[in-house]
Amino acid sequence: MVSVTLLVTAAPLVPPNAAIGAAIGTAVLAVLAWYKRCRAAAPYSVFCVICFGLVLSGVPYFQVVLALGLLCYAGVVRGVPWLRGTATWPRWGSFDPTVRFLSVVAWLLAAAALLSWYLLLHPNIADIVKTFVPALPLGLLIAGGLIFSMVNAAVEEGTYRGVMLHALDRSLGPGFAALLLQALAFGAIHIRGFPRGWLGVGLACIYGLLMGVIRRRAGGMFAPWIAHVFTDVVIAGIVVFLARPNQAMQRTAGRSALPLWVTSTCNLQLRAPSPVVADLVLVRRRNWRHRT
Repeated sequence: MVSVTLLVTAAPLVPPNAAIGAAIGTAVLAVLAWYKRCRAAAPYSVFCVICFGLVLSGVPYFQVVLALGLLCYAGVVRGVPWLRGTATWPRWGSFDPTVRFLSVVAWLLAAAALLSWYLLLHPNIADIVKTFVPALPLGLLIAGGLIFSMVNAAVEEGTYRGVMLHALDRSLGPGFAALLLQALAFGAIHIRGFPRGWLGVGLACIYGLLMGVIRRRAGGMFAPWIAHVFTDVVIAGIVVFLARPNQAMQRTAGRSALPLWVTSTCNLQLRAPSPVVADLVLVRRRNWRHRT
């Protein structure tokens, strides 16, 4: 279990060839888990192998990869007789005042961290804007941001606080080690996400720890999901209302920045004629009138 999780964590952080090696190692461990009929490691490792295969085959969007992986995971734990009843994590859980308080605190901390990261560091997220923000009316962008927030929160929480944390808890026990491992894996996928870079990995890791604590306290998936939705709404708001206008302004500035020779030519064309040139023009006109 720990080895599979470490390979999954390392894959986004290493070069492509090393990531392929991590996928192969995960596949070998999955075969061993199935051979030994390990009820905790077998479905988890199969889920990881499926996600690796989808990524390496070129499936676009990580959210699609996780969603397909979760569907395959559900089919495995339902279809294989000796795995039935092992996936006990998909339940609502409680949403008592303590859980609500923890969810609100986690959301506020995440919102403050995300806004500070964007406003203070001015990261380049042009790829995110280009990929996820089409040229549509603002109302459609807001609706799309809400839908994306709900879907993204569902697949990420189902993966990291569902499949992964459940398997680690069964293997290591419900201690801090399982919480830390799933948080590290969650942080690693943000190396090119939002927030991004190594600072983004660290922030996402802390957020993964908070979501893991809420998941355990609630005993279900609804509380971490709703907290994650509100956090993703903040991200969508930053991308749509802050990053998108900045990208548009940069494109406009780039188009208006003409080369120097173009500017010089325009200035020459627009410059008023000198008095000598004007006198020559008048003399030529008078001569032409006399001839006619």
